[in-house]
Amino acid sequence: MRYNPEVVATRTDQETSREEQLGTALSSLDQRSRDIIQRRWLTDEKPTLHELADEYGISAERVRQIEAKALTVMKNKLMA
Repeated sequence: MRYNPEVVATRTDQETSREEQLGTALSSLDQRSRDIIQRRWLTDEKPTLHELADEYGISAERVRQIEAKALTVMKNKLMA
C-alpha cells in the first residue's frame, strides 16, 4: 500500500485544526465545566456522575446539568 504524501499532510492538518478548535472550545468553559467535560469525555477512565458529584459536593443531577450546558456551549463555539 502506498501513501500519498498530500493526503497524509491534509489529514494531519485537519487533525491539528480539530484539536485546536477543541482546545478553544474547552478554554471557553469555566474550570469546573472544563474538568467535567475532560474527565467524562476525553479520558480513558470516565468517572460516573455520582463520583464527580461526590468530589464537587453537588448532586449527580447538577453534574449532569453542568455537563449538558458545557456541551451546548462547546457545540455553539465549534459551529461558529
